[in-house]
Amino acid sequence: MRGLRRWAGYAALNRPLTVLGVERRLFLLGATLAVAVWNATTSLVAGGAVFAGCYGAGWLAGRRDPAMLAVLRAAAPYPARYDPGKWADEPWHLKIRGRGE
Repeated sequence: MRGLRRWAGYAALNRPLTVLGVERRLFLLGATLAVAVWNATTSLVAGGAVFAGCYGAGWLAGRRDPAMLAVLRAAAPYPARYDPGKWADEPWHLKIRGRGE
């Protein structure tokens, strides 16, 4: 192990790709939405506000969990096994037998 040296590029390869500190897909989504709002309303201020909101949300999401988008992207093709937002008409119940049963 004496001849091994650290390679400085390794850490850069494992970091998510970002544009101005925001994951690139969220940045492009925010920029696209901002241009669409700017085009629809002919108001540069409205487009800038939409971009600032999307940029801020992406920046906060990236600071909270940098791997969130990668996990969601990997899990998207699989069906949900449990969704607490969906309720069945009759939810299942677990019956526990007591001493008298």
